[in-house]
Amino acid sequence: MSLTASQKTLRGLIAVAALFLVSIGTMSYLSSRLATLNASTLRTYQVLCELKDTLTSLLDVETGNRGYALTLRKEFLEPYRWGIKNTHDHLDALGKLLREPDDAEPYANLRKIAEEKIAYSKKVVVTADASKENGAILVGEGEGKRIMDRFRQVSNEIATRKTKLLDRRIAELARAQELVWASIGVLSLIALGILIWVFKISTKALEEEKNRVSELNKEIEQRKRIEKALKDATTRLVSSNTDLQQFAYVASHDLQEPLRAVSGFVQLLAAKNKATFDEESLVWVNHAVEGSQRMRTLINDLLSYARIESRGKDFVTVDLEEIASRVKQDLSVTIEETKATVTFDKMPTVNGDPTQLAQLFQNLINNAIKFRSTADPFVTIKAEVNGMENVISVEDNGRGFDMEHAERIFVIFQRLQGRTEAPGTGIGLAVCKKIVERHHGRIWVESKVGEGTTFLFTLPILKIGDKNDDSTN
Repeated sequence: MSLTASQKTLRGLIAVAALFLVSIGTMSYLSSRLATLNASTLRTYQVLCELKDTLTSLLDVETGNRGYALTLRKEFLEPYRWGIKNTHDHLDALGKLLREPDDAEPYANLRKIAEEKIAYSKKVVVTADASKENGAILVGEGEGKRIMDRFRQVSNEIATRKTKLLDRRIAELARAQELVWASIGVLSLIALGILIWVFKISTKALEEEKNRVSELNKEIEQRKRIEKALKDATTRLVSSNTDLQQFAYVASHDLQEPLRAVSGFVQLLAAKNKATFDEESLVWVNHAVEGSQRMRTLINDLLSYARIESRGKDFVTVDLEEIASRVKQDLSVTIEETKATVTFDKMPTVNGDPTQLAQLFQNLINNAIKFRSTADPFVTIKAEVNGMENVISVEDNGRGFDMEHAERIFVIFQRLQGRTEAPGTGIGLAVCKKIVERHHGRIWVESKVGEGTTFLFTLPILKIGDKNDDSTN
């Protein structure tokens, strides 16, 4: 899947942020390394300086005690005393600077020789105080020079080793500095490349956004044209529907007049000529009367179907339990004749057209009784809540049917049985469907041949503010 320019821009920015963090880490490491190398180099250089200063201080001691022993002049004791003090100070400083494992033995040896030299110098001064000749003899023996030569040898060994170490550390420091500059250069080039990449992607993203906005504007204009066309079509459809309903109403009245005339004249003809008509003629007359009556029933049912939307009443709060009870009372004769049993549980209160909801229950109960099996009809009406809907079920123990016909039974004039098996025009369930849809619900059926049928429909749960709401507005 290809990435959009915006996604590429985001990834580029993430890459820049990651590179920035890596750069910070790299620079931190290199800076720490440089600081360590710099400190080590400085310490090594300080060791060399301290070695030199220690040797200078001991030479001051040597010069002072030799001059005093030969001349007994007090001014020679001044460099002698300062030399002893400075030697100790420089030896202490060396002890703090010499931290390497191989520094311990040379430093201890160096300090031992220095202390030996200081002790010998003190001996020369004390001897010269007692006897100038003996002091001069002691100096002339050369022991002080031999001690200084040993000190120089050890000091030179340490200095040689530390000089080599200093050269290595200076080289490492130079390489580390070169690495820092190289890293800065590489990271800068990479960052520059990523920024250029992000800039190009951002530019492309802006261009795509402009194109998208342009396309969106075109789409909005097209939708406006479609909405206008749809509004015009809806207006024409409403007008056409109104005309059609008016036509159905007028046509039904106009059709019923000649039907009544035909039925009446056929009945008069049969009554007048009853004595002269044979049996077959009377059957034909009865067929004509029944046909006209079926036509009148069909026209009335069709008119009722057409009036569901146009003649529907405003929605009010409706107690379905009261509706079910009233319908049961209205159908009491049919229920008694068919030995049917109709029961219903606690029913909810909904927002709707009470007349149409009563017609809905009446059609479903009539349907259950009409298509009964050999057993006495038993109709159970139940209600339950499912989410934001009331689910009402009307269950019977009738004949049932194959579910492959489940959708067809809600189509106007569709019948699963012939007129000889069950009376009716095939409009009742279509009316039920239209009523449920007007009440913002849905209707379906579950059935099995020989095991009965259950019609289920939904009605929205009554909410605050729904009272006296006209769904047709």
